[in-house]
Amino acid sequence: MKSTASMNVSSGPLRLIVVLHVVGLSGAAWARQTSGADATLEATAPPPKLLTGRIERIDIQGNSRTQESVILRAMRLAPGDVLTQADGDEVKRRLLNLQLFKSVEVQTHAEGTGVGLQVTVEERWTLLPIPVFASSKGQWQAGVFAVESNLFGLNKTLVAGGMAGNRGGSLFSMYRDPSIGGGRWTGLLAFQFAKTDRERQVRDVVRDAYTDRRFDLSGTLGYQVTPELNVGAGWFSLVNKPLSSKLGTTTTPQRGQAHGVSVSAEYLGQDFHFYFNEGLVARALYREGLDFLGSSRALRQVSLFASYTLPVFGRHALTLTAQHAQSKGDAFLDAQLLGARTGSRGFDAGRLWGETSSSATLEYQVPLWSPKLATLTAHAFVDVGRVEWQGSLLRYATPGVGIRAYVREVAVPAVGLEVSRNPLTGDIVTSAAVGFGF
Repeated sequence: MKSTASMNVSSGPLRLIVVLHVVGLSGAAWARQTSGADATLEATAPPPKLLTGRIERIDIQGNSRTQESVILRAMRLAPGDVLTQADGDEVKRRLLNLQLFKSVEVQTHAEGTGVGLQVTVEERWTLLPIPVFASSKGQWQAGVFAVESNLFGLNKTLVAGGMAGNRGGSLFSMYRDPSIGGGRWTGLLAFQFAKTDRERQVRDVVRDAYTDRRFDLSGTLGYQVTPELNVGAGWFSLVNKPLSSKLGTTTTPQRGQAHGVSVSAEYLGQDFHFYFNEGLVARALYREGLDFLGSSRALRQVSLFASYTLPVFGRHALTLTAQHAQSKGDAFLDAQLLGARTGSRGFDAGRLWGETSSSATLEYQVPLWSPKLATLTAHAFVDVGRVEWQGSLLRYATPGVGIRAYVREVAVPAVGLEVSRNPLTGDIVTSAAVGFGF
């Protein structure tokens, strides 16, 4: 039996840490989870009716860390606007989608000739150290990452950390700003340094291997066209200095560097439900190295991702995910390292290489137990994929099952264990994950 553990970060070039696919795909009817008698009581008691009319005043309570400006911007309401009955549920939905709060309560009272709006939030803990451990066939890596998803109380994200082991190590940092200066412009900066062994494996046999050394720096300036749609453009700088592998199974790739531009689009149309997100999320990224910027080698990459989650029987979740990625450049340096993540969970992490890859995943998740502090779920899935590398073609279908635990108090909600089957060897592959989704 094989065992791997991984932590992932997605969003184009940030895929280098393999982001916790077990975070799930987050929804509105179940945005606030309760248990036992409390859940029954909440289901039968009708919500208090809101007063309607012109908003004279807005009071925010319970936000000891989150700035009021973040909450007011997410509400999309201001004094002078007209409050309707539907606005109460809509305010809850918008604030819970920030994933900073465990609960949101909306109340009204008479205020002058209009109404006063009171919003009470209960915050989650957002500053977390995340230990990471990964092992597979005598190879291991361990490290720690610090994640703050509400930096300065302004809903900005900062990640920094590293890993080390007998396969090498890496350092990584990322800063994401969803609203520069409180406006519609957004920003993303990321940096990685890595010196790690890369191995392509077919039926438990290592076919290609080398030691990868790279410096990867990127930045994106985006614009929030609508509350759900963000488009951006940026630049990247990638420097590769590979070394020969101890296995000596392939010619060491040539050193090179690629400096270029990128364009991206992201649609976040999901509603946060604590242990799954209801609706559609889609991302697209294109980046290309340009000679006049100092590139010494060609590089062109396309990445597409879409996922839709539908509630079933109220608290169950059915998710369909599709991914496609294509890379034109150095077959070794720019190979997609697949395995141990959604779409390729039947393979060891980083052992399946692809120049072009496409996958689809169908997953069904069921809550098993919901005590006060967490929710335990079980899920079944099947990953179907097609991977091309250096003229070879692999098609596969991998079924599997898993469990996840989502903690209410923190903004990093899940730890999980998944068991699947390697479609080439028939071996059982066990993956454990804890991490953060961006």
